[in-house]
Amino acid sequence: MNVKNAMEILVDEALRNYWGQLQLPCKCEICKADVFAITLNNLPPRYVSNEDGYAFVKAQNFDDQSRVNILNQIVKATGIVATRPSHELKPSSTKE
Repeated sequence: MNVKNAMEILVDEALRNYWGQLQLPCKCEICKADVFAITLNNLPPRYVSNEDGYAFVKAQNFDDQSRVNILNQIVKATGIVATRPSHELKPSSTKE
């Protein structure tokens, strides 16, 4: 059985689009994954079993309010990761 949370795809797209604009002391892959996970934990899952289901969920989440909700959760997650990173900050970890 192949089931996927379509919100993963939507959040991933939003993160790719806005990652450079987010204010984080570290932009390593660990911090990015933490922002991704925290964001997903604060959004309702939308499970789909095929591409048609994903297209339906994407169409439902195409309105401005849905995009704002996703971005709002990304910003909140960014704040959490910025104040409590899951690793020790090093000068070289600030690379994008």
